[in-house]
Amino acid sequence: MTDTPSDRPRPWHARPEFRIAALVTAVLLLTGAVAWSTQRGGGDGLGDLVVAAAGTAAPVPTSTPSGTADDPISSTDTPSPSPTTEASPGASASATASATPIPTSTSSAVETATATVEPAPAIDVRLQPEAAGLGETAIVRAQIAGASSLTLRFQGQAYPMMANGDGSFWAIVGVPLNAATGQDTLTVTARDAAGTPVAERALLYDVVPVERPVDQLQLTEEEGSVLTPEAGALELQLRSQQFTQFDPGRRWDGLMRQPVAGVMTTQFGQGRSINGGPVGGFHTGTDLANELGTPVAAAAPGRVSWAGEMPIRGNAVIIDHGAGVKTGYHHLDSIVVEVGQSVGAGDIIGLMGSTGLSTGPHLHWELTIYGVNVDPMTWTKVDFAP
Repeated sequence: MTDTPSDRPRPWHARPEFRIAALVTAVLLLTGAVAWSTQRGGGDGLGDLVVAAAGTAAPVPTSTPSGTADDPISSTDTPSPSPTTEASPGASASATASATPIPTSTSSAVETATATVEPAPAIDVRLQPEAAGLGETAIVRAQIAGASSLTLRFQGQAYPMMANGDGSFWAIVGVPLNAATGQDTLTVTARDAAGTPVAERALLYDVVPVERPVDQLQLTEEEGSVLTPEAGALELQLRSQQFTQFDPGRRWDGLMRQPVAGVMTTQFGQGRSINGGPVGGFHTGTDLANELGTPVAAAAPGRVSWAGEMPIRGNAVIIDHGAGVKTGYHHLDSIVVEVGQSVGAGDIIGLMGSTGLSTGPHLHWELTIYGVNVDPMTWTKVDFAP
């Protein structure tokens, strides 16, 4: 009997169960080969593709910054990823973290700027004369580069210092007759254009006494009747009005001239005793006596800042010479100038008289620096121009 093809037994390799077993074996062998290649980490094949896909060894993309000067990314020098690089999310995160620079240069610049401190400019200050006498004039000079203005504090008063335009400044000051003698301190403060203090300098100096005789003044009952409390209060009120404003620019040049010819009957700064009483107060000017109606002239160029009658000083004219300096002409018989009028040295301002508290025709001549009375005769001998 002949067997048909369907009745014949199949070879082992043609049976389905053997084919399935062979396929499983091949898959297992291939898997083992892949695992062995991965452990080695070498080659250009499947092992490298697996590592790159895992995101553990993907190369960092290098690129130049993109954008214009207005681009916040390019302006801060932060690298941007290359637009042609296609990477997995893991690779992109790795590239971004690696490309962010540490701002060490910015930190160093800030620390350097903070540590650098500009030194304050120095002020050179000088007082002339070095020892200031009671009732006398002194001049303070200062030198500093870059300051817009200087303020002087002297004997409890603040004075603006005048600029010469070359970094040097000056101020005329007066020592009060009743100032304390001994060592004192003046202070100069420099400010910038905004008014902010930029430097300060203190200078020690000596205040020295000046020997002056006591004036024994004899008054009749009629003459003494002028010295009432009401007259004294009004006099002080008028005086305060006369010294509230000062012309800034200096008008005098060189020595002042004695305003009238005559005999000096009372000098500046003398203590006063009235009718043998105790010494109370000081004589605030220089008395020059002459005939009634003798012409009185301005001691230096200036502007008439006040003219009128005072209860004790009588008919008076005040001339502003600038920089805090004023001269006063008192007990005049008549006044021939007006407030606001400019006068030159030697111009007639009035006639000698005996108005107010006076024992006879004379001129009571005063010189004040920001309201502080000083010896006017010193200005006829010493040039206080800066």
